[in-house]
Amino acid sequence: MKRDGYIIEEIIEQTNLEESFDDVVRGTLRKSLPEGKWLLEHREEFLKSVREEIVSGKISLMPVHRAPTEEELRTGGYHEKEICEAGKNRLLQVYCMAARIKINAVMRPVDKHLRPRYIRTTSASIKKRGMHDLMQYIRRDMMQDTSILYWYKCDIKKCYDTVKHEFVLYALNRVFKDKRLIAILADFLATMPDGERMSMGMRSSQGLVNLLLSVHLDHFMKDRYGVRHFYRYMDDIVVGASDKRFLWLVRDEVHEHIESIGQTIKKNERVFPIETGLDFLGYQIFTTHTLLRKRVKKNFCRKLAKVKSRKRRVEIVGSLYGMAKHADCKHLLKKILTKQEMIKFSDLNLTYTPKDGKKRFNGECVRISSIVNVPIELIDFERDVKTKQGDGRYLVSFRKLSNGQMSKFFTNSDEMKTMLDAMRGTLDTASIAVTIRSEPFQGGGGTRYYFDD
Repeated sequence: MKRDGYIIEEIIEQTNLEESFDDVVRGTLRKSLPEGKWLLEHREEFLKSVREEIVSGKISLMPVHRAPTEEELRTGGYHEKEICEAGKNRLLQVYCMAARIKINAVMRPVDKHLRPRYIRTTSASIKKRGMHDLMQYIRRDMMQDTSILYWYKCDIKKCYDTVKHEFVLYALNRVFKDKRLIAILADFLATMPDGERMSMGMRSSQGLVNLLLSVHLDHFMKDRYGVRHFYRYMDDIVVGASDKRFLWLVRDEVHEHIESIGQTIKKNERVFPIETGLDFLGYQIFTTHTLLRKRVKKNFCRKLAKVKSRKRRVEIVGSLYGMAKHADCKHLLKKILTKQEMIKFSDLNLTYTPKDGKKRFNGECVRISSIVNVPIELIDFERDVKTKQGDGRYLVSFRKLSNGQMSKFFTNSDEMKTMLDAMRGTLDTASIAVTIRSEPFQGGGGTRYYFDD
């Protein structure tokens, strides 16, 4: 495997540092905090110090706008916060904005180099590869390959809490040859004690876990064992096949590779037929359709019942719509949440009438010479339009028959205007297919344009 080098040079580029700063210090709230104000006031000198730290290969994660607290001194720069997510209590490590800027600056180029090394059907915390991207791959494979009759589904037990740093460092050394970069990433790992945990609040953790599983699992399953339908969303794994026995063999290989890096698979793993639906990525995925997971709908309903603020209710409904639009949930918002029918804007049949009474046509305005000998469909026209070239011109709306593109053109040809007036009654009920022809006037006095079949 060819290793990448000179990553530090990409990290310390001014553009990368400034974009990392803007990514972290964004939004009114962050900019109004004491640390946000300090960083904005000292932007240039702070970025200069960040560059110097990265070049030295040693990055401090301590706050710069104030003295560190006792907890930050003890932990190396973070304080811990317990959160409840999907019914699970998690311990989150929270870093100051200065530390997040430094970590973000390092990981932006690193993630760019790691992305081509992942298999296409792995997702989560990878640019342009979110849950909906992976779901579309699964749906496409289910429709195109009718031999998929069974699924094997599993996930890793306490993935972040059981990561062993030595295996992450091994994977890093297989991908990168820049010793300073590896030393910086090793320091990020070392913020968690005992060498057996990954920080759940550090920007680098997602990329390093993805790299660990990519090196020790994904490529083995795809390249060595030739598993055709293998999908991974962080620590959740799904495999599709036509034979149960093959999936149980795949299960043994997954266990072997996961256990070889000191982690284990949860006991809720199972092999099940495709007809029962694949409960994955927040959806229930069937061969013919996709529904939202029942638990997702219940959680949204519970949230909506507790909220009285209209603004917050709109946000909740909007977030549900963001998931529902990727599934076959046409009537979900109407029947379950809003309790009232939602109407599309196009169903209102509203039209705008300009004050001058003239029609406005969609599409690009083109020169008539560019559509000579091109079959078109006349849609409508407007008489006596005022332009820079003078009054009395006709504006014609048309559609190209080759690609359906809507456009329009102006004409001041008496012949074409007479023909358009004669077609007025027909255009009110139907469109007309024509081709515009051209020929030079006798004596070289310009070009004549006219309609033809």
